[in-house]
Amino acid sequence: MAQPHPFFLVLSLLLLSSTALHAVSVYSTTTLQAHREYLKLKINTGQHFSKQELKANPNNAAALLVANYGDFLTLCVQQNVTTYDALLQNQENRLSQIEKLKDKSVWKKYALAEVKMQLGISKLLFGNKLSAAWDIRKAYLQYISISKQHPDFIPNKKTLGMLQVLIGSVPDNYKWFLGIIGMEGSIKSGLTNLKTAATKENPFQEEALAMYAITLHLVDQKNEQQSMRILENLTVRQPDNLLFRFAAMHLLKKTKHSDKALKQFISRPADSQYLSFPYLQHMAADLYLYRGDFNESVAHNRAFLQQHKGKHYLKAAHFKLYLAYYLSNHQPQALWYYNKISEVGSEEIEEDKYAAKYVLKQDKPVRPILLARLQSDGGYYQEALKTLSALDTTKATLPIQAEYTYRMARIYNGLQDTTQAVKLYRNTITICGDSNLYFAPNAALQLGYIYRERKKDTLAQTYFKKAMSYKDHEYKNSIDAKAKLALSTL
Repeated sequence: MAQPHPFFLVLSLLLLSSTALHAVSVYSTTTLQAHREYLKLKINTGQHFSKQELKANPNNAAALLVANYGDFLTLCVQQNVTTYDALLQNQENRLSQIEKLKDKSVWKKYALAEVKMQLGISKLLFGNKLSAAWDIRKAYLQYISISKQHPDFIPNKKTLGMLQVLIGSVPDNYKWFLGIIGMEGSIKSGLTNLKTAATKENPFQEEALAMYAITLHLVDQKNEQQSMRILENLTVRQPDNLLFRFAAMHLLKKTKHSDKALKQFISRPADSQYLSFPYLQHMAADLYLYRGDFNESVAHNRAFLQQHKGKHYLKAAHFKLYLAYYLSNHQPQALWYYNKISEVGSEEIEEDKYAAKYVLKQDKPVRPILLARLQSDGGYYQEALKTLSALDTTKATLPIQAEYTYRMARIYNGLQDTTQAVKLYRNTITICGDSNLYFAPNAALQLGYIYRERKKDTLAQTYFKKAMSYKDHEYKNSIDAKAKLALSTL
C-alpha cells in the first residue's frame, strides 16, 4: 500500500461532513497500517494495529471492516476446516457490531457491504452455498444503494465492479435466476467501476488495482501484457507483499510464462511473519512439472499435502504426483498416487473434477501427448512440438486423435502460427463429433479468440456460441464463462 497521505484525512473530513454530525467512523492512519499489513498476509501485525485503533475507537466501522480482513484472508488462504467455525463466527460478530452502530456515515454502509461479501465468500469456499448466496445478494444490494446515495465514494466501486463483471459473465440460461433475486451485471460498467477504484487515489486503490489486472485478462486475453505489467509493478513496489506476489504468479502461470512465475515464487517473502500459504506450493509443483523438473514437482506437491488443511486441490495434487512419478519412470509410486485420487478430497473445483474423471475413464496415458501437453501448458512450445511430432496417430483411438490434434493446435497457436492453428482447431471439432470430450468446446473457444483478433466478429460470435453449446464436459463452467465474457467484447 501507499504511504500515509494527507488525502486520507481530507477524504475522512469530506465523508464525515456529508453524513451524521457525530459520525465516528474514519479511515485513520492506524487503520491504514492494519490494512497494509493484512494485504501483505502479515496477519498478526495487522491485528496489532487493528486492536490499537479499536481500543481507541471501538465504534469505528472502517476499522472494524479492516479488522475483518484478518479472519477473511486466513480462511481464503488456508481453507482450514478446523478453524472455519471460529473464524466465521468472528466475522458474524463483527457484522453484528457494525449493524448496531448509531453511526450514519458512508463508512458504516460500506463496512456492512464488504463484511457481508467476505462472509459470503468464506461460506462459499466451504460449501455452504445457500447461505453464501444470500449474503452475497445482500452485499450486492448494499453496494448498489451506496452507489446511488454516495456516487463519489470510490472504495465502493472496487467490489461492486468485480461483482458486476462476474454477474455479467453468467451464461444466459442462468440470468432468469439472477433477475428474480435482483442482481444485474454489466461487464462494461463493472470494468469502469474497477478502473476508477484502481486509478483514483483512495484507501483501497492498490487492492483494486490487483483485482482490475486479473479481471482485465479474464474479460479479454488481449489485455495480457497490460495485466502482467500492472501486477509485476505492484510486486516491484511492494516486494514484501505476499498477496500481490500470489496474484502475479497466478496470472503469469495462467498466461504460460512459467519461468517468470517461478521467479515470483522463489523470491517471495516467506518468513514466519507471513500467513502460511500452502497453495503456492501446489502452483510451484505445476510449474516444475511443465518444465520437466519432476523431482522438484514431487517435493512441492508433497509439501502442499503436508501443509494444506482444506478439502480442495487434494485430488489435483495426487493427480500431479501421479504424473510426475509416471513421467520419471517411478511406476509403483505413480500407481499409489493414482489409486489415492478417488479416495481424497472433493469434486467442487475443476482441477479436482478433472482428476476424478481421469481415474473414472481409466485411460492409459500416451506419454508423448501427456508430456507435450505439460510443456505447452508451461509455454514451452518448441519442446512440445518436438515431443508431439514424433507420435504416429494413424491407428489411434478417437480420443487420442482428438487430443493429439487439439494439442498441436494449441502449440501452433502459442507459436503465433494461427493459420495452422485454425486448421487444426477445426479438425479437432470434426474429430470429436458428438462426444463429450472437452477438446471440441476448447477448440471452438480458441477459434473465437483468433477470429476476434482478426476483426471477423461474426465468425468469432459463431464459435464463442458454439463453445457454450457443448454439454457435460469437465471444463464447462470455465469455458462458458470465458465465451460469455468474450462475446461481451464484440
